[in-house]
Amino acid sequence: MSDILKPQLGGGGGLLREEFEIHKTGRMKIVAVFWVVPSSEPDRKHVNLRLEQYKKNTGDPGFPLKPTHSINFDEADTENLLSSLKAQRLLKDMSPSDRVIVLRGAHSEEFLDLTDRDVYSLKLLLTSLTDENIRKLARTVDARIVEKIDSAVRYVQMEESLEKLQTLIENETAETAFQVWFKHNTWIFGKHYVRRVSKRTIGLESQADLIYVSVDGFADLVELKKSVLTSPLLLYDSSHNSFYPSSELSRALAQAMHYIQVIEDHRLQLEQLSNIPVLRPTVTIIMGRSDDWHDARRQHLRILNSSLVNIRVLTYDHLLAMGHSLLNLYSPAEDSGSF
Repeated sequence: MSDILKPQLGGGGGLLREEFEIHKTGRMKIVAVFWVVPSSEPDRKHVNLRLEQYKKNTGDPGFPLKPTHSINFDEADTENLLSSLKAQRLLKDMSPSDRVIVLRGAHSEEFLDLTDRDVYSLKLLLTSLTDENIRKLARTVDARIVEKIDSAVRYVQMEESLEKLQTLIENETAETAFQVWFKHNTWIFGKHYVRRVSKRTIGLESQADLIYVSVDGFADLVELKKSVLTSPLLLYDSSHNSFYPSSELSRALAQAMHYIQVIEDHRLQLEQLSNIPVLRPTVTIIMGRSDDWHDARRQHLRILNSSLVNIRVLTYDHLLAMGHSLLNLYSPAEDSGSF
């Protein structure tokens, strides 16, 4: 453990302060900060803990000085956290199919007296916490409380999904892996699409990566390419002081144009197959990165998109920015830096 978590000492007022970096990706890191504060009792001190999350802003090479989110623990909270971490040692000898109950807290030993019937009843209670039961709860409990619970759950799910996407983007990930992520995360496109179509066939020999139904009820296509490319998405032409599409982007644009033509040729068949109206669909191509682009390259992509008909090119960094913007809508309200 000492090879991984190396503390940095700091602080003021003569108080001991240690920081441990416990998790880090290319875009996010989590730091555990411990500090000692005096107690009203002689010869006693309190150890407090704060978990700080830092997220890089789009285009910034380094992490911000202040955390994006933080959670404060007092001494009792810290003891509960340590107890729960110690309990994880029980899991090391378990197999993935085993079912375990991790007990923590001052009264955890009381659970050892539970009978099999008691455990079964608790299991029924926990499994009853479904979305439907939350809606039933909303009819008897203050709707504002239920709304906060729902928002908190959505925030955690979206944040975890976005971090998973970040990991996929930063590695040599196959297009099929991206397809799996997008199938379960339609929310990334905001309110523009209402659902995904499971049938991918759009012609006799053509298939789109993803088909979504837009808010106006018509089908649109999303074509996923790799995030790590052999060359920049837009190449610089020094003789004309401009940019032009790389060979990989050119092939993707030609494929999108082919899809649109196939749909026009088989529109009636597609409507019968998927029972979804098809009319001049748009094709969104997602490929490459743009986190290190300068203004000229960003401007040229804007110009390229404005000149395309029913085709839009986005990078995975554009998608991450969209995701973080949506995530902010569900972000829990700050309460003196802790919650």
